Amino acid sequence: MAANAAQAGKGWLVRMLGGTADGGLSAAAYGAGSGEGARDRVERAAYNAPIGMALGTAGEGIATGAGKLYGRVFRGSDDVARGINPAANVSDAEQFGIPLSRAQATRSVPQSNIENQLRSQGAMSSFDQAQREAVGQSVGSVQSRIAGSQPVIPGQASAYDSIPAALRGKRDELKAASQDAYEASVNNPNVLVSGDAVKSIPSFIRGKLDADQILIDPMYHQGASRAMSFIDDYIGRMPKPGGDVHSVQAQLRWVENLRAGLRKNFPPIGQDAPALKAISSAIDDWTDNVFDRGLVNASDDVLQELKNARSKWSEYKGMTEPRAKVGGRLNPQYEAQARVRNIMEKDLSPEEVGQYLWGTSVASPKNASFMTANELRRHLGADSPQWSGIRQSFWLRATRAGDDAMQPHQIVKNLDGLLEGNGKGVAHVLYSPDEREMMRKFARVMRNLSPAREGINGSNTANRLMPMLNKYATGILTALASGGGFAGGLGPLESMGLGALTGATARGLGSVARTARVGAATRTPVPVNPSGLGGATLRGGGLPMLPDQRRGKALLLRP
Repeated sequence: MAANAAQAGKGWLVRMLGGTADGGLSAAAYGAGSGEGARDRVERAAYNAPIGMALGTAGEGIATGAGKLYGRVFRGSDDVARGINPAANVSDAEQFGIPLSRAQATRSVPQSNIENQLRSQGAMSSFDQAQREAVGQSVGSVQSRIAGSQPVIPGQASAYDSIPAALRGKRDELKAASQDAYEASVNNPNVLVSGDAVKSIPSFIRGKLDADQILIDPMYHQGASRAMSFIDDYIGRMPKPGGDVHSVQAQLRWVENLRAGLRKNFPPIGQDAPALKAISSAIDDWTDNVFDRGLVNASDDVLQELKNARSKWSEYKGMTEPRAKVGGRLNPQYEAQARVRNIMEKDLSPEEVGQYLWGTSVASPKNASFMTANELRRHLGADSPQWSGIRQSFWLRATRAGDDAMQPHQIVKNLDGLLEGNGKGVAHVLYSPDEREMMRKFARVMRNLSPAREGINGSNTANRLMPMLNKYATGILTALASGGGFAGGLGPLESMGLGALTGATARGLGSVARTARVGAATRTPVPVNPSGLGGATLRGGGLPMLPDQRRGKALLLRP
């Protein structure tokens, strides 16, 4: 039982209890096996059991203490923090090619103190350097996984080199495609609009102006006032039903001529600009409305082409003239659309584009950043190099400062904010569930690289004093050995030799112990539990010396 407890990594109390039980049972079995007759066997077993329990407890205590002492000197601490699985931590780190020390794998405060002491002596420098290089390489490795088949960007700002140009190209493409398709369909004389719908254009526009709280004063907004009069006169020329004519329809081209006349005669400039832009937007809304209500008569193919043209035109207007309200309702994409428009129109450096879109903190991006991400993905395309660059740039902003990887605690803070904090919405747009889980795992590895808060020695005084204290202790031991040899009858030279030998031995053992602790810390991050054979050996060795109380005489039992 004690051996099983040791192999399972149980504490000293469980091991001692197991040793007590093992010793008692073994001694009782030994006494029963060496007796003669049933009564004698029972008496021997009953007498030997408590003595065996004492031997078991003592043997397990000696073995546990000796093992702890040896481990402390030559292996470090085998302590594991509560709730920590060192093997799982090492496995996660190995997926990114990052080595862990024992303190990092176990989150053990005692082992952390041992490794801090070794670092103060420069014994962990090669491991720490290798780990830093591995972290830097792992950042690049994750970036490559995010990039996939797209090019890997050299820095976070380079993602925004080509985005304004790509957006301008998309804008021009939408404008040309929508105008060409719409023009071809509008010129079709068989595309007709309900006459009642056409007559409602002036009232529809005035309703939109009232909803947007845009007032047209004939004295101060003469251009807008004349534009409304132009619309009233133009619509007023439409024939009215009468006689045998029960309904009148208008060619869509006739309505488009109204739009063209407004653009030509009433450009949105000066104090009339807001009202004139609102009038133009209201006509766009009216056109969308008649299509949605099925008030346009044409063949199915022509109607589909018109709807596609209107859809592209609406997307184009969203890129160039985003509106806070669309169709009388608030436009939730307005802020994102305005950002897209501004990076197309303003002369910004790549760094300024990134900061304008998302802000300066990857852990806490600007408000509505997830909508901005959606808008960019829609315009750029999810498979475009530009969108891939944005995805990579967020990863680099979270993990790299310039060309070097950030400190692990900074990476943890950034990734926690991006994945679980204020940046969660953006992360869901940028990355797939598998990619977000990979980043969480990377954050856990970075968290393990940071020492447990309880194990941080801010002053590091003890670690700095330890080499000096070891030196003094070695000197004292050398002096005592030399003095003891002289007092014991050795000559002066022999005494000095004994002292020198003692000092050299102490220094050698110290070097061996330090090297062994470094090896255990860096090559065996998961502590190996003891086999428990030491306690069993000590218990078994004491069994032949159990006293024989048959006939009241103390004898040695037969082996």
